Amino acid sequence: MYEEKNCQYWRTKIHDSEGNSRQLWRTLSSIMGEQNNQSNHGTHCADDFAQFFADKVDSVRQSTSTTPKQDIPTTASHSIDAWTPVTANEVEKMIGDAPNKTCNLDPAPTWLIKEFHGLLSPFVVLLINVSFITGCFPAKYKQAVVFPLLKKSDADKNEPKNYRPVSNLPCLSKLLEKVAQTQLQRFLTACDKLPIHQSAYRQFHSTETALLKVLNDLLQAADRGQVSSLCLLDLKAAFDTVDHELLVLRLQRSFGIRGIALAWFISYSQV
Repeated sequence: MYEEKNCQYWRTKIHDSEGNSRQLWRTLSSIMGEQNNQSNHGTHCADDFAQFFADKVDSVRQSTSTTPKQDIPTTASHSIDAWTPVTANEVEKMIGDAPNKTCNLDPAPTWLIKEFHGLLSPFVVLLINVSFITGCFPAKYKQAVVFPLLKKSDADKNEPKNYRPVSNLPCLSKLLEKVAQTQLQRFLTACDKLPIHQSAYRQFHSTETALLKVLNDLLQAADRGQVSSLCLLDLKAAFDTVDHELLVLRLQRSFGIRGIALAWFISYSQV
């Protein structure tokens, strides 16, 4: 009986991973017992990690504080001034496709929300559409539970620099972000505003497509008898040190995000 239920559990996990290669590999790693033990954080407590991550960001910002502000010209040929109201069917599908991850800030586990998504979707739709109409991202959903995650499994667990912060957001926060991201990406794709060689955050693109492009360029250069050199840059705390004021200007002038849609992003970026 136990073995039968255990097999059924993993079959369900694999089925839920359909179309999501990352989740599928995590599931297979769990089956094979290859998951890294992230519960042991060496000799450090939560306050130690919080202070280290905050100091890291402050250090990067101080080192660039004297850099002149970038002048961003207005180049957008199309604009989006408001979000499109979301429907119950769209929200039901997003809830159904959401991974079974639960945040400690959630009032109910994600699996329970998915179980009753038909009953809950009208209320979620109301919340999302009010947020879009008012241009306000709820302050409650800006909170996250941050976990320190080892960058490499064999790294020294007593060194804070070997960890990266991973934010676990409430389920409704992720749904709201997903709806906005879907509409924004649809707009940018229709206006041909995404760089042709960008692989991140694009459908049917990944690190694999980026690697294939580089490999193809190197092989073509070799066929022409040319010598190639590869320069790789890693920006320290790149996402944590984004200048929100500069980002808003980029959204407005380079991509044509205006009106209530822009106000929503400004609200989202405010602490």
